[in-house]
Amino acid sequence: MNTDEHRVADASLRLFAAGERELQRIVLDMHDGPVQDVFAAVSHLQLLERELADRPAQARRAGQAVQLLERALSEVRTLIGVFRPPGFERRALGAILEGLCVQHEAMTDQPVELTMDANLGDCELPTKIALYRILQEALANGHRHARATRQTVSVERRGDEILLTVTDNGRGFDTPRVLAAEADVGVEGGHFGLRGIQDRVAMLSGSFALDSTPGQGTVLRISVPAAR
Repeated sequence: MNTDEHRVADASLRLFAAGERELQRIVLDMHDGPVQDVFAAVSHLQLLERELADRPAQARRAGQAVQLLERALSEVRTLIGVFRPPGFERRALGAILEGLCVQHEAMTDQPVELTMDANLGDCELPTKIALYRILQEALANGHRHARATRQTVSVERRGDEILLTVTDNGRGFDTPRVLAAEADVGVEGGHFGLRGIQDRVAMLSGSFALDSTPGQGTVLRISVPAAR
């Protein structure tokens, strides 16, 4: 890679980190703004529902509105939980990836078997963020699209490279067809997140391999440099 290519790559990584910080700002704004407003609206409607006890039809409509808002509030809180910053700057790579696996298990009631090198160490911030988001998307794809009942995650350090492998026992898919065109990724194939994974890996000058067979599960292998 020549000097100009290095300059472009470094600028891309800085923009990537800046984008993550902006995402966290949006998450906090959602929590401090709309979430609090919806919670207040639920409280007012619950009070109104009690006051309409002698008017069953109106009370029922108020109760239905409460249920809809509570469902929306639960979904927003789940979204906030998914994108809440896991302390990228102050926590090591292994700690945040382990925390992500635990969070996924709690949210989906689906087991994740994690193996990690004892000497994994840490890596630069853009790499750490990218690996976290890649693993997050891979686990979500396995649960939502592949309908897997079990997933395994392996994180290794080989010299200056970090290797991430995610395997599931889901229904699998036709890999060449899904990866052939962006139109297939996320529309017919239902694997929109794979494009994002590929882009993050390319930004880090890493390697991406995907093996999937219908009915036999999927294996995703990522290798990225720990430092530039």
